Amino acid sequence: MNNYILTSIIGSYCLLIIAFIYSITCKQIRSNTLFKWYIIYLSFILTIELLNFFFIEIIESKTTQFLFPFYVAGEFLILLNLFLKELKTSNNGHILKWVMTSYIFIETTFLWFFNDDATTGYGKIISHLTIIFLLAILLVKNLKELEKKNPISIIYVALFLYYGVSLFLFLIMNQLTEMNISIWIINNILSSILYGSSVYSFYKIKK
Repeated sequence: MNNYILTSIIGSYCLLIIAFIYSITCKQIRSNTLFKWYIIYLSFILTIELLNFFFIEIIESKTTQFLFPFYVAGEFLILLNLFLKELKTSNNGHILKWVMTSYIFIETTFLWFFNDDATTGYGKIISHLTIIFLLAILLVKNLKELEKKNPISIIYVALFLYYGVSLFLFLIMNQLTEMNISIWIINNILSSILYGSSVYSFYKIKK
């Protein structure tokens, strides 16, 4: 494996583990309603990464495509619960959330089962666009909090950067096959920024 991509993977994993451990060991973070959903998000991502490692390195599976429907639908559902909680949306918003999550899961599962490639549909694009849109609303809404260095807003900025660039990389990946390694390195760097920002936000709360 390329040394650069290996370094970026290890760095991203380490920061994810640190962020997760920090979040579950800090009472101030656990007692915050919004951060509870973010802790669930971190634990979900960590679980997916561990399963991915298990199937590839231990089981030596040739693919982990079967995890993709759970990954893309799971992160979408968890983040929307976080965003809608802060936006205090009506029941219609939560109904739409479940409809969209169901569509994303069904589409990606169908593509994996029949085409052996769960990433070729519109599920991830819809997921990321929705996440980016809601994050933009939250960042505008929390503009005053940003000026006051509200810790949750720092995470929103990091999430916006991660999902915005991640969507762009996802869209161009199939067209720039020779750059796939560089794209994965960039994605791991973005993950590191997100998890590093999480650690910083948790530190600000604990402080």
